[in-house]
Amino acid sequence: MSKRIFILALFITAAVLVIITGLTGCNQNKAATSSHVIKPDTVIAMPDKKIITAIQDAEKLLQDGDLVTRSDDDFESLTLQNFSTNDRSYSHSGIAFKEDSGFVIYHSMTGAENPSGICRRDPVDSFVNPVKKTGFGIFRYQLTAKEKEKLHAIVQGNHQASIPFDLTFNMNSNDSLYCSEMIYKGLKKATNGRVILPTTELTNFRPKIMGFKYNRAFLKKFEYISIDNLYINPFCKEIIRVKYR
Repeated sequence: MSKRIFILALFITAAVLVIITGLTGCNQNKAATSSHVIKPDTVIAMPDKKIITAIQDAEKLLQDGDLVTRSDDDFESLTLQNFSTNDRSYSHSGIAFKEDSGFVIYHSMTGAENPSGICRRDPVDSFVNPVKKTGFGIFRYQLTAKEKEKLHAIVQGNHQASIPFDLTFNMNSNDSLYCSEMIYKGLKKATNGRVILPTTELTNFRPKIMGFKYNRAFLKKFEYISIDNLYINPFCKEIIRVKYR
């Protein structure tokens, strides 16, 4: 079994444990502004026509460099949501820029929706498609015009180079990127280190994997960028949240 598959198996196992017990022993970097777990509001079903209008109205608020988050109604999404420690509303993220065809979202993902695993560039209505998603949010970073231009060039470069999804969730490599890692590193580079987002650490974790040959594995520290790390920080403000159901 390859090292990549091994690390991915540990990550998935940790996710399952998170769902059952919460992120016990998980400490968020102090750069975050809140340690309070945000409880989701009561979700009210939104009629189809109202959903389309809500998406169109939200898209009018978009500006270059905005963070767009979303959630899906499936096990994978629930798993990823639980890796956030303050706000578990979202499971995926991307960066918005206006181009010839209108606003598009640059993002990195894998799975059934993107088997190739390479960086994607999708229209807003596709990224937040209510047929497959349960809602989305828009958040805004405090960036100068020049920083936005640099960030745009960075995410465009990731897409043009077909950067693959980072299956090992390894922050120390740049040849592959998971969704929040792409945004974290893009912002850091575009702002010359001015904007460094908080990270989350899972410490002293020993996975229990029945019949797995690495059952003695022990992770002293596993650092990653959760979705809520992207917007719960001093550099970002909330613009809008839309819930479909």
